[in-house]
Amino acid sequence: MDDGDINSAKMQVQGQMAAQYIQEVMQVITSKCFTKCVTRPGPKLDDSEKICTAKYLDAMAIVSQTWASRAKAQAQMGGGGDGGFLG
Repeated sequence: MDDGDINSAKMQVQGQMAAQYIQEVMQVITSKCFTKCVTRPGPKLDDSEKICTAKYLDAMAIVSQTWASRAKAQAQMGGGGDGGFLG
């Protein structure tokens, strides 16, 4: 294996790890959002639950975008780190 193959394999593994991490983050966000916003289980969300859920998801989207930008910048600089969002 030459350096190009090794770098390609590294990038592929990093991409797979990032996809798995994003999936885990979304599961945590969804769980926390519904725990916080949906106080009375029922067949549909009431207006206050809809508003809370939308605001919570918007805030978490901003956090996720910020994290992704930081992770991308670290990767471009050759830095490691897990960016720790869940842990």
